[in-house]
Amino acid sequence: MNKLKKFYQNNRIYCILMIVSGICLLILLSSVLIYFIGQTRSSVYGHRLDDIKDYPVETELKELSNYLDSNSNTISVSTDVRGKILYITMEVNKEMSNEDIQNMCSDSLSKLTDTQKGYYDIQYIVKREGLNPYLGSKSAHQTIIAWANFSYEEEEETQEGE
Repeated sequence: MNKLKKFYQNNRIYCILMIVSGICLLILLSSVLIYFIGQTRSSVYGHRLDDIKDYPVETELKELSNYLDSNSNTISVSTDVRGKILYITMEVNKEMSNEDIQNMCSDSLSKLTDTQKGYYDIQYIVKREGLNPYLGSKSAHQTIIAWANFSYEEEEETQEGE
């Protein structure tokens, strides 16, 4: 103990600086840990969905799903809510034209209230056997559905030397 007192008396300034540096390092490390741990415990969407309980959509989605499923050309319908986006995935007969799909989806919007249509983005994904998916999306700030028919070309294998 005497050696420690002697060391402190001879190196008082260095000892005080080391204690202050240790306290600062401890505060810095704890604040970084608190910051990153706090982010992992919060919602993925942050505060953007704080008011989502004011816009319940479960019953309307069931009506919309039943409406789409009642069409004779529809094979299956599934709905999913992720944040502020409603995903409506349908599988239809490949004979169904793009215009028929557009009309059916546009009519299905009547199953949602105007406040729900103004809050949620809506994404239609229509699958047909042997064809590329037909995609439609409606932003919460728009009144119409924008349609996109993505097509991709498959690479053909060629045989060389024949």
